[in-house]
Amino acid sequence: MAKKNLFKFNIKNLKFAFEGDTPVGLAYANSLSLEVDYEETVLYGDGKKLAVLANYKGKTGTIGVTNIEEDYEIASGRGMHIEGGFADVQQLQSKEHSIYYEVEGVLDGEKITIKNWLFGCITGKPGESYEQTTDSPTVNNYEYPLTVSGTYLQDVDGTADYVDDKGNTLKVFKLSAYPDDTDYATFGETVPDVNAVL
Repeated sequence: MAKKNLFKFNIKNLKFAFEGDTPVGLAYANSLSLEVDYEETVLYGDGKKLAVLANYKGKTGTIGVTNIEEDYEIASGRGMHIEGGFADVQQLQSKEHSIYYEVEGVLDGEKITIKNWLFGCITGKPGESYEQTTDSPTVNNYEYPLTVSGTYLQDVDGTADYVDDKGNTLKVFKLSAYPDDTDYATFGETVPDVNAVL
């Protein structure tokens, strides 16, 4: 397979969707960082390495946005409208949801947009820090702590968890679509099914 002449940059069009809901805008995006939550255990016997046990648990990171959006805070269970204004309230549970975003790219010299879904996401309350404006305006941004736990790959019919020929289930953490992929035009309109292919 030939190498891809691909460069990625920028982030835009953040959305979120809880199970069964239509995706809605999360906030204007500034940044997204994703770190792999992965470890290996080496198994030894008779003084030699016999196997490596991989443990890929998902991703962690942050989402940087320009504003804390009330709709997202309410949906995540950490904000509500009360008499007199909008309240930052105690979060009693972590609500998993899916997060959509787009990045721009240059593929073989042509500019494209790459669409992405993250599955099994949990975000925490973003920290707030404000600075006094001096010579120039100081713009404040906010970062949500992010955990991506994934969702189980489904069988071809989408009716049960996919099981490989060794009896293993598999989790999907991220799904990306490029302009040549099926259903690319509508990829961000609903949370896609993650079904195996024959």
